[in-house]
Amino acid sequence: MSTRQKKLLIFLSFITFANLLFAMDNENPQIVPAWALHPWVWEDSLNTQQAALTLVNDYLKRDIPVGAIMIDSPWSTAYNNYEWDLSKYPNPKKMIDSLHNMRVKVLVWITGCMNIKSKDVPLQKAPGYDYVKKKGYAVNDGRDSQWWKGTGVHIDNTNPNANAWWWTQLDKVFKKYDLDGFKTDDSPYAFGENVWTSEGILTNEEFSIDYYHTVNEYIKSRNKNGVTFARGYSHQTGAASNIEDVTVCWSGDCSGSWRGLRLQIQDIYKSARIGYGAPGCEIGGYNNKYPDKYELTRYAQFGSMCPVMINGGANGALKNHLPWFHGKDVEKIYRYFATLHNELLPYIFSNSVNSHLNGGSIIKNTSFKHRSHTLGDNIFVQAITGEKNDIEVVLPKIGEKWIDYWTDKVYSADSKIMRTYPLDKYPIFIKAGSIIPLYVKNSVTGHGNKNSAGKQTILIYPYKKTEYTYHRPLGEGRGYRDVKIDVDTENDEIVVQSDTEDNYIFLVKAGEKPANVMNCDKWEYDSAKNMILIVKKGKSFTIKINKLSDYE
Repeated sequence: MSTRQKKLLIFLSFITFANLLFAMDNENPQIVPAWALHPWVWEDSLNTQQAALTLVNDYLKRDIPVGAIMIDSPWSTAYNNYEWDLSKYPNPKKMIDSLHNMRVKVLVWITGCMNIKSKDVPLQKAPGYDYVKKKGYAVNDGRDSQWWKGTGVHIDNTNPNANAWWWTQLDKVFKKYDLDGFKTDDSPYAFGENVWTSEGILTNEEFSIDYYHTVNEYIKSRNKNGVTFARGYSHQTGAASNIEDVTVCWSGDCSGSWRGLRLQIQDIYKSARIGYGAPGCEIGGYNNKYPDKYELTRYAQFGSMCPVMINGGANGALKNHLPWFHGKDVEKIYRYFATLHNELLPYIFSNSVNSHLNGGSIIKNTSFKHRSHTLGDNIFVQAITGEKNDIEVVLPKIGEKWIDYWTDKVYSADSKIMRTYPLDKYPIFIKAGSIIPLYVKNSVTGHGNKNSAGKQTILIYPYKKTEYTYHRPLGEGRGYRDVKIDVDTENDEIVVQSDTEDNYIFLVKAGEKPANVMNCDKWEYDSAKNMILIVKKGKSFTIKINKLSDYE
């Protein structure tokens, strides 16, 4: 390595470290509204109304859950006038109403740029361009800069008057069409390492904070359950926003290759270590190489064990990203893991509340070496990032024991396990003593069936005495109430304390059938699943199990 290369490496390391420090010095993450924890899809190929509706319908008709669609650029007639291109989206209100009727939320892509020259949109010049320059609402004294969508200026988000005007422009799409969030792309970085603003010269990182904060404040003022979808840590731009100004984050543009998956995992783990609450995984990457069936499947399995899983991008989103494009086997596997992610919604939401109250990410205990993490405190996953199905799983030094999700075999913490994982399986382990709330409405994963819908399913791996505060979501927004659940194998009981009555289904892992279960509405034992199923309607109650043993 040459002296010049060494100096460059030192400089880049310093910039990365500075980014991490600046992002760490923030408030706690937002609570992610429950709707945003359903799987997302992403339309950035045909960019038409029909493509968006067809994409969602194609998932839903295959019984693959979808909770949101992100509509990328170009959707507007100019960058950025926030007016739908009616040649591509002839009736945006009807489209959005249709999606909402399917219980699918809608986000659209934005930046803070006003262009004089543009790519891939009908209007070269944004109608607000001259006004922004005349009023002094642009950074760098209104000088034009090139960015990836053309040439123009950026709104000065340090200027209150500029922001007030910009909000009126955002209203033309967000408020008028009842949107649920913005994908806020990282436009400031294209306008120089140092940016001239109303507050003087700021670094790009400092100005980016104002940009993301402005968008987040706008969304909060218009939709209490709206989402700011923005970059966390990215290998392209570093950490660009305050933690509290991002609801869900992604990590920039990665390819659909194994290398792209490894790079995205690295960025997601850096985002988590910085403290971003809900890093999302772009399944199949965004650009460059299209994912093949193996890459897409392993991407999806990893994404299902992240706070938010998002499928789509510019690299074959309407072909290679579609599970059924690769055959019935991949479609079935994808359905399973998307459904599993969907079922984990109350667990992930409860962890999001913990992140908001206490700081830190939903993704914890990250290992760059093994590409592993825990989702919350209780679910461990190790990524498969290559063609080989034989891997060594290294369990974390957390708790005392971990249970293989697929086989129910129990391992000591810090164990090393050689396993073969065929394409339909993935390294997932549950910590002994876990109490995991689930949202179950069908039989895809085997955690219940259609009769489980509307009930509180609680999956329990009993071990000694466990106390769990479940921040139970109230609807699809940020509201919640607390339910205290204690499991004690010494006293053979499950204790629930709540202010409100609920219908519960307890799935209790047990190596043998108990002699009796008392103070419940009904119970049965499934020897094939090593599980006691207990049904109980109530508010605060104690269920006695004779005998409740540690699952080991």
